[in-house]
Amino acid sequence: MSIALESKAPGWLAADAPLPVAKADDDAIEEVAYRHGRNYDSYLATEAGREIVWSSDGQGLVSLVHYGRYFKAGGGLIAPDERRAALLAEVIEWAEQRGLCLSFYNIAEEDLPLFRRQGFQATKLGEEAVIDLDDWNCRGKPFEWLRRQTNYGRRHGLRIVECVRPRMSPEEWQSVMAELSHTSAAFLAAKPQSGELRFLDGTFDPERLGRQRIFAARADGGLGRVECFLVCNPYLDGAGWAFEIYRQRPDAVRGAIPFLMRQVIGELKLEGARRVSLCLVPGMRCSEPMPGDSPLVRHALTIGSRYFNFVFDTAGLYHFKSRFRPRFEPRYLCARPAVSLGSAWALVRLLGVVDFDAGKLARTLLRRYTIRRRRATLARCSNLAAW
Repeated sequence: MSIALESKAPGWLAADAPLPVAKADDDAIEEVAYRHGRNYDSYLATEAGREIVWSSDGQGLVSLVHYGRYFKAGGGLIAPDERRAALLAEVIEWAEQRGLCLSFYNIAEEDLPLFRRQGFQATKLGEEAVIDLDDWNCRGKPFEWLRRQTNYGRRHGLRIVECVRPRMSPEEWQSVMAELSHTSAAFLAAKPQSGELRFLDGTFDPERLGRQRIFAARADGGLGRVECFLVCNPYLDGAGWAFEIYRQRPDAVRGAIPFLMRQVIGELKLEGARRVSLCLVPGMRCSEPMPGDSPLVRHALTIGSRYFNFVFDTAGLYHFKSRFRPRFEPRYLCARPAVSLGSAWALVRLLGVVDFDAGKLARTLLRRYTIRRRRATLARCSNLAAW
């Protein structure tokens, strides 16, 4: 057997890395992630700072980040269906030879037997909001709120534009990306963390877009400033698109994000896409024990989603995503041999969820206190309390 690890992060000690395979460059990573990614976060394998473990035949890969000896895999097993079991076995052997602890995140329910056969502990992580475009039409009373946001945006002059580099001059592209970066920075300034969340969330990087698509809502009939923007990540060979990053100005037109998302969903459906993912709601319906799961993770998710929404607003996420009337699919954390305190802490550090900025955290707490009555009307889900 031969597996190659390609380091895309500084400081990786490659002394024990096995012989390389032929397809180990950025273009090959992008192609495999696009063609064979089955998870909404599979395309994050193309981000800078990821470790890539290739299968011996070069047809599949696993995307990792690490903290010490704890290696975390995002995006699932990115390989042709008939090669996924072999890829998992090879990655396990690679990790065991180095004394590493492996964890896979956002694993679908149908994949649990494969991981359990290999000795992984499975714990529910949350639920993914999925829109099946064949049946989605935004009609009827369940979509009344979404239609109101759309109509309000239209009355206030919002129009959707797609930012496509080949259609712009270099100067125009740089100007647009600078405006989007400014919008992103202003949006993140309202979060309690000191920077963007990492690993399970993508980062906005205009220099590494690949086949990502960027849509923006502009004011004044499409000629004014950018009110918000959306980055869509491809998966399922382009049949699926993940709404993975969305940002808006603090003073954006009300409802700009749902306005933008509804328009983009319609555009993708016209193009023949079959699925849109609104990504994970962490902690959703996670309080019920599963055979052999991790009580540490289960209790942490349940407590966090109920009492620590000022850190990561799971209640607000569920409320917003539920307005699009998706179906929710369970997603799991699979750890081998099991989740430990060290493994859990490694994830916390990798995510950056507790890398607080003291001033921003204080402002977040104050803002939540002043709007607590309005938040009492958030949509509720069992085992996911709205604060």
